[in-house]
Amino acid sequence: MPKPKSKPKQSASPSMTPIEWFNARHALRAAFLSRAGWGDATIHPVGEDSAFRRYVRLKKPDGETRVLMEAMPDGHPMATPGHSISDFLRISTYLRSIGLRAPTVYDTDAAEGYVLIEDFGDVSFKRAMETSVATRDDLYALATDALIALRQRAKAGDITLPDYYASHVHTGRRRLVDWYMPAALGQKNIDGIVDDYLAAWDKIEKSLPPVPRGFLHIDYHFENLMWLPGASDLSRCGILDFQGAMTGPVPYDLANLLEDARVDVPVDLRNAMLDRYCADMADDERDAFRAWYRVLATQFHCRVLGQFIRLAVRDGKDRYLAHLPRVAGYIRDGLNDPILTPLADWAKGAGLDFTVIPAISKDTAKLIRPDAF
Repeated sequence: MPKPKSKPKQSASPSMTPIEWFNARHALRAAFLSRAGWGDATIHPVGEDSAFRRYVRLKKPDGETRVLMEAMPDGHPMATPGHSISDFLRISTYLRSIGLRAPTVYDTDAAEGYVLIEDFGDVSFKRAMETSVATRDDLYALATDALIALRQRAKAGDITLPDYYASHVHTGRRRLVDWYMPAALGQKNIDGIVDDYLAAWDKIEKSLPPVPRGFLHIDYHFENLMWLPGASDLSRCGILDFQGAMTGPVPYDLANLLEDARVDVPVDLRNAMLDRYCADMADDERDAFRAWYRVLATQFHCRVLGQFIRLAVRDGKDRYLAHLPRVAGYIRDGLNDPILTPLADWAKGAGLDFTVIPAISKDTAKLIRPDAF
């Protein structure tokens, strides 16, 4: 009896970079596409992201298209925690089951890191806004409506997800102190300053009613939403990059959308979308949501402000530094809210007014403590 054909073996070295690793797998990719019925398709790169994934568009001679997601298989030493293929598959299925537009999965080889998915095209909400394909207000309304549907339709226990408060995302709020503070003040942090900062947040959170909890996308912004004008209603909003989803404080995703580190969102539009999101809530529910929105939005900015410094100092990725003035401005505005008075008092005592946009140099790394997160 003839032996079944085995998959092509990858020739790889533990010292490979991610790009070298992907490029060494052409035979594996070709075998997967052949098995999936797409061996005759032309291949066109459509970008990659920071979680060791890359995407190519496949186009058959008859014009039909799909997108191939290539990723580090779950458990691979270079795979990014919180970005697993298995999570992508199950969360995509769940979102579609509640009527939201995640890409259909047509074929997969999770062990090798291949997923064949629906092609949502190239027009993100950001690009649609910049090219006037759709109006800014309509795009924000649609993105907000998708979050309303997610809140209303996703039920506790439907799907098992990591808890936000036990995650690196929540812990990351300390990056303001670990990375921004020494860069802004030009000196290494003293012992105990992180504890004092976290104590201010604890005081704020204990003063509020319990936060509403639910499904969180975690990275909900215009570059992860795709404009699909051929569809209707919520199906016009294609949702991507959801594999890091968590269970946690519901206002987080709306804060991420309306106070985006990359895009200026006018205050009147932000307020209109907050009103839109809260329209079906009772007064006490609405008040709690808005209070927690302010807390979570400012925690988000504290994490991002420090994270952009960290990316520049540790990883040499300085393209995010252009967004520092916007993020610092969000924090300054947030500190005017009486809810955040303990944080404002801490910042004043620490000598931070968030008007300083630090210049990053090779010497900045010397100011960062070894216990920085």
